[in-house]
Amino acid sequence: MGHVLVVGWACLDYRFHIESWPPASGRTRALAYREALGGPAAVAAAAVAALGGKAVLLSRRGDDPLGDKIDRMLDRFGVERVWSLGEESPVSAVLITPQGERFIFPYAGRLPKALPDGWRDFLGRAKVVLADLRWPEAARSVLQLARDQGIPRVLDLDRTDDQSLELARLCSHVIASEDVATAVGGIEGLAKLLPDRFLAVTLGPKGVAWMGGHLEALPVFPKDTTGAGDVFHGAFVWALANGVKEEDGLRFANRVAGLFVATGEIPSLGQVEESTQGRSP
Repeated sequence: MGHVLVVGWACLDYRFHIESWPPASGRTRALAYREALGGPAAVAAAAVAALGGKAVLLSRRGDDPLGDKIDRMLDRFGVERVWSLGEESPVSAVLITPQGERFIFPYAGRLPKALPDGWRDFLGRAKVVLADLRWPEAARSVLQLARDQGIPRVLDLDRTDDQSLELARLCSHVIASEDVATAVGGIEGLAKLLPDRFLAVTLGPKGVAWMGGHLEALPVFPKDTTGAGDVFHGAFVWALANGVKEEDGLRFANRVAGLFVATGEIPSLGQVEESTQGRSP
């Protein structure tokens, strides 16, 4: 199994499944509650590990009890961690509607910008690097060195500011959010901004699109869409690290994300394979 190095955000989610949306009054009942792993990079790394891959997460947390809890959650998935420790861990309040849609209220905590010592040692094992935009100082350093070493580099692009596009230009593969694609004129506009790269756009319940192709999402009733895009990115880089071609990797990631949305849990590789029996990918 190919190693994946994931760079970016980790946090603790406080997730509330609420009775109705929008709230009808100042008090709306929560039907269920749980603490869960959050953050694009952390959830993507967990997806790589859940699928049987080897994931190393380069991220930040506070030197506090919440940070210890995030660390234990990643340990249960089997994700190796390289932390830069700060004063206070980030958290998010997440409201999940009866239709599975989520509304996220993040608190950034107090975290350092500097990378931890020794992080370069982990890049040497990586078949693929995945970065989000939440720790740009680290993403830039890692992506530049990975580019120099010829390692494939995937960016989770959900912003269109100059700094984010600069990071995108360091990457060989960019998977953008629907909002980003809409802002730049669709995938064709994205291709003008970022030529000579493999580009795709995640579309939530409408699936995924790439230059010359589109795949509908799995027809499931969503239990929880929180982190579905992060799981998609993790499944895609798992596929790349294991020699799967890009378009087949998107098909695989689309199915993994669909199974996640239906259950709220990242599926194992066996569960994904079982779900494909007798069906198109």
